[in-house]
Amino acid sequence: MRHCWRGHPEGRARILVTGAGGNVGQGILKALTAARIASWTVATDCEPASAGLYAVDRGYAVPRADHHAFCDALCTIIAKEQVDLVLVGADAETIHLARLRDKIETDTGAVVLVGDAEGVERSHDKWLTAQWFTREQLRHPATVRADDRAGRAALMEAAERIVVKPRCSYASRGVVVSAKRDEIEAAADRIGADGIVQEYVGSDDQEFTGAVLCDRAGRVGASIVMKRDLLQGTSYRIQPVDDPELTRSLHAWATRYAVQGPVNFQFRVTADGPVCFEVNARFSGTTGVRHLFGYNDAALAVRHFLFDEPIEQTPIAPGMVMRLWDEMYVPGLDWKTAHAARVVENGSARMGR
Repeated sequence: MRHCWRGHPEGRARILVTGAGGNVGQGILKALTAARIASWTVATDCEPASAGLYAVDRGYAVPRADHHAFCDALCTIIAKEQVDLVLVGADAETIHLARLRDKIETDTGAVVLVGDAEGVERSHDKWLTAQWFTREQLRHPATVRADDRAGRAALMEAAERIVVKPRCSYASRGVVVSAKRDEIEAAADRIGADGIVQEYVGSDDQEFTGAVLCDRAGRVGASIVMKRDLLQGTSYRIQPVDDPELTRSLHAWATRYAVQGPVNFQFRVTADGPVCFEVNARFSGTTGVRHLFGYNDAALAVRHFLFDEPIEQTPIAPGMVMRLWDEMYVPGLDWKTAHAARVVENGSARMGR
């Protein structure tokens, strides 16, 4: 099956989506295609053999975001493709693009939709996230740094189950959940200052995710609460939840967080109410699903941040999305060419830029 997330004649903007090899970047492209809002789609990824590069009008292999050549390479592509708006689809790129946002916008004139570096850094680092919740006096799992031996000992005495996880990671990578002291100690010692030890709150069947789109001033514009089943850290079955209390909590967190653009909150409902345990100041993995319920935050973002239209809450349709695996067949492409390609034009690989 050949996927097509290319521009549409009715589209209003030339849009570049980063991280086209992952589910977030591809989810953004799906949402843009559903809204027919992009007149031309450009995708980038640090891995040349990425399916997303073959599904857009033009795809480019770029250096990793932490490479010194990344910014210049991206700016060159933006200028060449006359890009109006950049949407960030890779978690690993978010913090770097937040720091580079002003330079890229000044050098190219394109809008880069990413929050201020301070807010993005706060969500990127789970220890900073926990400290923020404590300062704001909002419910959050008790958290200490993994190298704080006294702190984690006290936490193990107070909580039945413990989570050990990296400070900076995504998709449940490196996460250890246990009630056994020796397992917790070993995991915490392995990760040290680069990790946190956190109280395990609530139950798996009471876990929710909430997506919020904030305007330029950091005010809540639209939102959706969803319940999901996870498979290896990725939402597998998803359905919207109509619960005023959960929506109020979601809006309260987002209002206090005050970041522009998309922000995602992962939380569990406990006897004390909703408890948020993770924040992501970016589009999340359910972006390509939410538009099926009527909540297309990618399109809403284009209309607001590029065309100054107000963000308005859309009606949420009930139902369930069950994800399936799919394939892309590219005729004539071989392994060597796929990994050496630097530009993909209309689904065909080229070596040069």
